[in-house]
Amino acid sequence: MSASPQSRKSGRSPMQLNLTSMIDVVFLLLVYFVLTAAFTEAEGVITANMPGDVPDTKEPPPPVQPIRVHVSAQGQTGYRLTIDKSPVAPISMGDLTRILQGLHEDHGGYFAKDNPVLIQTDGRVRWQHAVNAFNATLRAGYTSISFQPQAGLGP
Repeated sequence: MSASPQSRKSGRSPMQLNLTSMIDVVFLLLVYFVLTAAFTEAEGVITANMPGDVPDTKEPPPPVQPIRVHVSAQGQTGYRLTIDKSPVAPISMGDLTRILQGLHEDHGGYFAKDNPVLIQTDGRVRWQHAVNAFNATLRAGYTSISFQPQAGLGP
């Protein structure tokens, strides 16, 4: 719509858009984005040690696998022993000591003296048999021994 001849004669200027408030909003948005931007280092600036840069690189140690000794009740007063890492089942506590010593690295085995040994008992075994298994493991030279209920039998 064009301005009428009367508005030109009366000295009024035609309608204009006020850009001041729009410039203020754009400036506030600019300030907001500058303040909230996360500046990171360029990829080429980050230092990294390549395998050839590190002297005496050693392989990480293998994960520690616990030795599980199962003590279960057999009859009224008997017990039965099995060891997960051994193909031979011990018949007595003396056999348990000998087999665990054979698994020890000092005797050609793969396990260190601080390797965890878990003595797993079922709910019917006599406490004395669990204690005897603990003592046999100590005699074999292991230092990290703990008790654990067999799977499905504990709380």
